[in-house]
Amino acid sequence: MRKGLVLVVMCVAMLFAAAPSASAQAPSDEYKATLEKMLELSGSMASAKAMVPQMISMLKQQSSASASFWDGFQKKWEGKFGSKLAELYAPVYQKYLTLDDLKKIVAFYESPVGKKLGASTPAMMAEGMQIGQKLGMEIATELQQELQAQGK
Repeated sequence: MRKGLVLVVMCVAMLFAAAPSASAQAPSDEYKATLEKMLELSGSMASAKAMVPQMISMLKQQSSASASFWDGFQKKWEGKFGSKLAELYAPVYQKYLTLDDLKKIVAFYESPVGKKLGASTPAMMAEGMQIGQKLGMEIATELQQELQAQGK
C-alpha cells in the first residue's frame, strides 16, 4: 500500500514539477484560458485528467473513507483539474510562448490535421507509456543480471 501512495505522489509531482513558485509577471486570465483550450484541443488535458481516477483509486487503498466520500472527492477533482493544471502550467508556458503563439497553436489544433492529432494524442500517450514501462523493465532486468554477474 505504501508503494502505491509513493507512486501516486510521484505522478502528481511529475505533473506539477514544472510549476514555478513565482513568476516575474503573472499570466493573465486570457493566457490561462487560452492555454487550457490548447491543452484540451491537443489531447494533453484528456491524458492528464485520465490520471485522476487512477490516483483516487490508489489513494482509496490508504483510507477507510466511505465510497460516497471518494465519489464526491473524485468528481470535485475531475471538475477542477483542468483549470488547476492550466493555472500551474501557465507561468512555465509563458516563459517560452506568448499569448499570440498559443493562439496560433490553438488555430492549428482547430484545423482538420490538428483535430486528428489532438484526438489521437491520449491513445498515443497511453501506448507510449506501455512502451516506456516495457523498456524500464528491460533495463531493470539487464541491471539485475549484470549486478548478479559481478556478485553484487
